Amino acid sequence: MQRFLFAIDRFSAWSGKIVSWVIVLSMVLISFDITMRYLSKPLGAPIRAIWFTYNFSYDMSYYLYAILFMLGGAYALSRGQHVRGDIFYRNWPVKVQGAVDLFLYLFAFFPGIIALISVGAQWAAASWAIHERSFTSEAAPPLYPLKTVIPIAGTLMAIQGVAETIRSFIAVRTGVWLPRLSDVEETETILAKQSEL
Repeated sequence: MQRFLFAIDRFSAWSGKIVSWVIVLSMVLISFDITMRYLSKPLGAPIRAIWFTYNFSYDMSYYLYAILFMLGGAYALSRGQHVRGDIFYRNWPVKVQGAVDLFLYLFAFFPGIIALISVGAQWAAASWAIHERSFTSEAAPPLYPLKTVIPIAGTLMAIQGVAETIRSFIAVRTGVWLPRLSDVEETETILAKQSEL
């Protein structure tokens, strides 16, 4: 069972690490845009000639952030880094934690994810059918690639949700959390562990 759970965790890590490159792309493009904005004041026309992000800088940053946020969700879930009321949760016995998690995965998480995938796929299909465009800027970039990310993100979350549900079920039965792959840890979690020593 642990091999199966680690396989799902590795898949989520792989998807998260691929999408993390969006941060670098976003940083480069936004830094370029800001630099061009400041240089355009004193230099004018020559800068405008090489400022390729001028018409779509707002849309570009919005799209890249949306992609990072949506596709990074499964990675965050695989590392146990989603927001929860840790002030109460961390003091509960493992069986109670597992029971709460299991209940929430079955009756809140999966219904929401199924709706996200289903409705997201419908929105993406409709957007592709009409070649929907954004009108937040004069560039009017296409929206259909961004809307396609919605059901993809939901699918990635659903896959990781299966592993988390199994972990919760086993925690309820055994009183022990199965280990998960880890490569990052929140500072708050590290400090909480240190305060317990």
